[in-house]
Amino acid sequence: LIDGLIECDHIIISLTRTADPRRSLIREIAGKPNQRLYAIHHFGLPFGVGLYRSFKAVARQIEAILAKENLQPDIVHSHRLTFDGLAGWIIATARHLPHFVSVRGEVESKVLRFKPTYRSLIRQILQSADRIYYVSAWFRADIERLTGPQPDKSRALPNIVENTRRTIEQRVPNRSIVTVANLDIYRKKGVPCLIAAFAKVAHRLPGTTLEIIGGGSSWNVAQVKQLIETAGFGDRIVLRGRMKNDAFLAELPEALALALPSRNETFGMVYTEALFAGVPILYGRGTGIDGHLDSLDVGIAVLPGDVDGIAAGLIELVERNTELRRSIANAAPELFERFDPARQIALYMADVATCLPNRAKHGALPAVRA
Repeated sequence: LIDGLIECDHIIISLTRTADPRRSLIREIAGKPNQRLYAIHHFGLPFGVGLYRSFKAVARQIEAILAKENLQPDIVHSHRLTFDGLAGWIIATARHLPHFVSVRGEVESKVLRFKPTYRSLIRQILQSADRIYYVSAWFRADIERLTGPQPDKSRALPNIVENTRRTIEQRVPNRSIVTVANLDIYRKKGVPCLIAAFAKVAHRLPGTTLEIIGGGSSWNVAQVKQLIETAGFGDRIVLRGRMKNDAFLAELPEALALALPSRNETFGMVYTEALFAGVPILYGRGTGIDGHLDSLDVGIAVLPGDVDGIAAGLIELVERNTELRRSIANAAPELFERFDPARQIALYMADVATCLPNRAKHGALPAVRA
């Protein structure tokens, strides 16, 4: 998104929390011609202890950078609501700037659930925001229960993938169901449940294999191998290891389906990549890409953690595969409308122009993302 916004100059602040104050740092990193990139490793306690105080300190650090470099931002865009958004809101409020906020349900849901005292602050940030972007469309209902609907300044903002296209070719697939996961978080990605579900219905899916693509530490890879051995289908559940994205995209159209029943997934770019490859998907209900596919019959939504439900979803993916692939091809114009990077960039630039109507007439529109 940032790279596509060539009409703007960008001051990008990349934040990393460290619980060891000795590892705190601020440094500038070489960026592209219209980008100034700064890395801040900031002190913060685990589990969000002292969350507001921590990001108030981050806001002071960012203000120090702006003052030192004589940078005058026109918009603040917070990458997340409940972490970066605290610092972004402080800066935008102090400078009387428009504030754009992206909502990513993975972290926002944890703060709302475990830190109820922050709800009034979060409501204030959202109600004062000029734009609210739902990367996690599945979390929009939860936010609107807190703030009330704000349709005039809210919309979906899906993550951008490289293989979007106006037409989607139908291919004759092989018999492999693929999943892609960082095995260091294999439980969150739903890998144990997926293996158990596949083993449960393997007798109903003759000739079908489950291919797990992704790497991780030797310990976690060994744990996944043990799950495969315990399931008793080592000949049909294959652990393929890491794969570069271009190689994965090249072979993805031949897959029978993609199954990733992960929990608390922010978006899940691989779902979109699979759809534009013409491949039906199994995804988590109320997480991940859910909410971006409303009214489209392009995959099966399952409850994360529900082995029986995932097993039934796998059967449906296989038995309805031809129908789902045809539906994906027919839905290509609508999928492109929802996920086209150029359209998302144009919509964003329209938001910038609306929030800064006078500056929009004079070319460059600098923006800072906290």
